[in-house]
Amino acid sequence: MSPSTPKPSISTRHLTRRAILHAALIATCSAVLVPATVRADDEMDVLRMLYRDTDLVVTATRTPKPLSQVAENVSIVTADEIEAINAHTLADVLRYVNGVQTDQRGGPGSYAAVSIQGSDARHVRVMVDGVTLNSISSDNVEIGAFPVQDIDRIEIIKGPASSSWGSSLGGVINIITKGSDPDRRLGGAVSASIGEQGTADLRAALSGTTGDVGYYLSAGGLTSDGVTPATPFDGGNLYTKLAYQAASQTKLQFTLGYNRMKRGDGQDLSYGIGLGSGSEQLFSTAELTYDLRDDLSLDVSGRVIRLHSFQFMEDLASGSEMYPQAFDELNAGTSVKLHWQGAHQNLLAGFDNDNGSVDSQAIKSGKQWLETWAVYLNDTLTWGAFSATPGVRYDYTSTSGSFVSPSLGITYRPWKGAVLRASVARGFSAPPLFYSYGDGVFFKSNPNLKEESVWSYAVGLETPVTDYVVFKATGFRHDIDDVISFAGTATDYTAINRGKQRRQGVELELRTKPVLHTSLMAGYTYIDADTPGDGAALATPPRYTVDLGVDYNDARVGRGTLRGYFIRQRPYEVPTGRFHAVIWDLNLARTVVERDNRKVDLFFTAHNLLNGSQYTDSLFPNPRRWFEGGVRFRF
Repeated sequence: MSPSTPKPSISTRHLTRRAILHAALIATCSAVLVPATVRADDEMDVLRMLYRDTDLVVTATRTPKPLSQVAENVSIVTADEIEAINAHTLADVLRYVNGVQTDQRGGPGSYAAVSIQGSDARHVRVMVDGVTLNSISSDNVEIGAFPVQDIDRIEIIKGPASSSWGSSLGGVINIITKGSDPDRRLGGAVSASIGEQGTADLRAALSGTTGDVGYYLSAGGLTSDGVTPATPFDGGNLYTKLAYQAASQTKLQFTLGYNRMKRGDGQDLSYGIGLGSGSEQLFSTAELTYDLRDDLSLDVSGRVIRLHSFQFMEDLASGSEMYPQAFDELNAGTSVKLHWQGAHQNLLAGFDNDNGSVDSQAIKSGKQWLETWAVYLNDTLTWGAFSATPGVRYDYTSTSGSFVSPSLGITYRPWKGAVLRASVARGFSAPPLFYSYGDGVFFKSNPNLKEESVWSYAVGLETPVTDYVVFKATGFRHDIDDVISFAGTATDYTAINRGKQRRQGVELELRTKPVLHTSLMAGYTYIDADTPGDGAALATPPRYTVDLGVDYNDARVGRGTLRGYFIRQRPYEVPTGRFHAVIWDLNLARTVVERDNRKVDLFFTAHNLLNGSQYTDSLFPNPRRWFEGGVRFRF
């Protein structure tokens, strides 16, 4: 990426005017497209188009509570939505979430980075079953290779969640996996898909309950010769979840997951080199939940994650590897939570502790350690249509010291179907271990790095526009201090704390009630990112993103899902990119057999239907139009 050219940021007045114009345009289009002749007996609480008020969200405060009491800006993706888009990996799902941006460097399984409201990828904390997937050496997460067939739902907090989770300046992506089927001793699913360039995805899962024991078991594999040049992929995974109801007030749960992959990451023919990487990841949790009283529960859990990762360059002329780097990480931790649920109060106190290590020739002294511990307290107080969520957390990190993260959120339901939200929070992200102790080929360590900190503000409204359309709007601002950037030359650089950043903008979203089995959705995120004082625009965050969708679902005919996404970077900042096309993906499915508990579906996907180009670097072009199809059998 070329050095940025300073450019004055758009004024707040201009930002607000553009947001209002875009909101009016989307609202007008949706109102025209939705017939006004829908029968009155089909009316529903339109807010349920964005969420069900009875849905319980865990991530915001680490305790289940209705989403209408959550002050943070939250998006939820369900297993049904994941299946509708025939997704292979987590990156395939996140690209369609409003306010979330992904940069994927190829087809299925290829490297991908995730950003929330323009944050750096390392500022986003990604978790599964209570285990943080971020590498402690780099803070990277393999969202491009993480499989999705085991996901029950994904909860996404946009903005810092440090008062609950610690290091998470940009936000949290919490993956909640599927559990046992409580109604059957044995059930499951098998699926297979094949596509162009040798792409194949095979999955199988079993689930059921026997007596007091529930189980979920799955296995799968994804392979591809690469739908873009030099991006082959070979990966597989196993997953297990066991639950035991030891007594009416005692529950035990155990999970074990294993992911492996190896892939090509593209080529630079001008230098005659190819890029490659791979990893093996094993993670496990054990959890005891004990109800001390009807309104008081204790939760004790442990977790461990082991990660082996490697990357290399290949000399295309000789086929030999150059500059190989490998990292072996081990991290283990415990958590204790005490939860009290009153008539108008939801109080949680907790303690977290993690101890990790990294072994690598690219790390100073060959091995370094990271210790973290924290105590936190948060509450949710309700008075009629109001709720307030105060929270605070104290974190200690062996590399950068201590940090206090307070937060306060308020929600108010002013009229039927509407929710007003406002929140303010202080958050942080600790420097990756490699930044502090890395001793790579071109990199020099900086053990004096401080954590990056942020004060974040958000206000939002969800409300019906008509009886059939719901509108959601969120304004946000993130003021970041001690920003970590890089100094030096391309062959000798180091990480330093330097300056401030400001990211502010709006998220707009519209969804409609199904009419003639068809529903519409549109999302728009505008991000104004600059350095305070001189107003110089930042190169990395996109200027705006657009997400569009049409869903058709008729049990007699089948299901169709059309999704489009567009990311607009600053062309003068990224001259080798292409940002002029909406990428459309068409997904079709039809049930061909349905008898008793058995069901067979056929599905088909046309990726990049209009063959558009959208990428940030010409070395990593997006896949052109390609097709795949398959079959899914449930029993």
